[in-house]
Amino acid sequence: MAAPELTRRKILAGICGIGATGAVSGGGTYAFLTRRVDTGGQIRSGTVSINVDCSLCSVVDNTVSFAVDGIDRGESGRETLEITVGTNPARLWLRTDCPPVPDRLGDVLLVRLSRDGETLASGSLSSVRRALRTGIRLDADCTAPGEPLELHLDWELPGETADSVAGSGTALSFDLAAEQCRHTPDDGFDAVDVLNPFATTSPCDEPEACHPCQDDRIASATFEYDSPTGLVELIRAGNGAGSGSGNRDVLTSQSLDAGDQFVATFHDPPEIRGGPDIEFVVDGQRVDTFHISCSEPFGPGLVITDGTYTLTVLSAVDAGGNTLCEVSLQ
Repeated sequence: MAAPELTRRKILAGICGIGATGAVSGGGTYAFLTRRVDTGGQIRSGTVSINVDCSLCSVVDNTVSFAVDGIDRGESGRETLEITVGTNPARLWLRTDCPPVPDRLGDVLLVRLSRDGETLASGSLSSVRRALRTGIRLDADCTAPGEPLELHLDWELPGETADSVAGSGTALSFDLAAEQCRHTPDDGFDAVDVLNPFATTSPCDEPEACHPCQDDRIASATFEYDSPTGLVELIRAGNGAGSGSGNRDVLTSQSLDAGDQFVATFHDPPEIRGGPDIEFVVDGQRVDTFHISCSEPFGPGLVITDGTYTLTVLSAVDAGGNTLCEVSLQ
């Protein structure tokens, strides 16, 4: 993958170029990444410390994070992390956080985490986060103090990605830990499960298999509103929408700002009532109408807009209880 220079618009960081250091003491214990050096009386000659430098990451509460935003289809890049240990040789470990479900950008953003040309994990960002949740060792041998270990995170958004996903955001967070080598023998990678400080971490929940929108009505959907502040209503069409009629079947009505998310329930199976056309109304004026019978595309990625007021479907469930797949409207 090509690696053009990253910009702040693509990968946002609360703190740039920060060095993070952590320390513990004693044999058989671990140094977890932290933003400060503990200089209290518990520090002895067995102290292990970790430092990490990266140009576009933030380090908060023991966690290294990258926030990814504004990437367009076909773009790619690389971020490099330089990790060093201090005082004593140590083994280095990494674990990731779990992705949200769904994560529209993370599910399609391709990433590769590597060290010295060796791939540690690759695939969609979401799948890599799940794969590394219970920890991975970063070094084959003990890492000497002051000798940097480099990790590369390459990313690429495929050109065939749906329009609605381009420009959305996601994130990656991970924890680091180091164990000093001199008090714990290392019998090679046969001992990784014993030595791994993250081995007891609960794995991420696997995402539900999605189904195309086919025969059933849509039972409910989660939307994101990306428009000027207003009173947003979803109204079953043909029931006086926007007219002030007392016979208005209002499914949801709330004041929303740009970026707000909400859930709308269209049917409560097995009850199916009313027509399949839903009107999107802002401040009493109809913006657009969408269809929920699956005779027209419906699912994550669907955008309902008049150019000023916009709703995007983030997730949806049909009346049979099936999670719907992303739609492509290209």
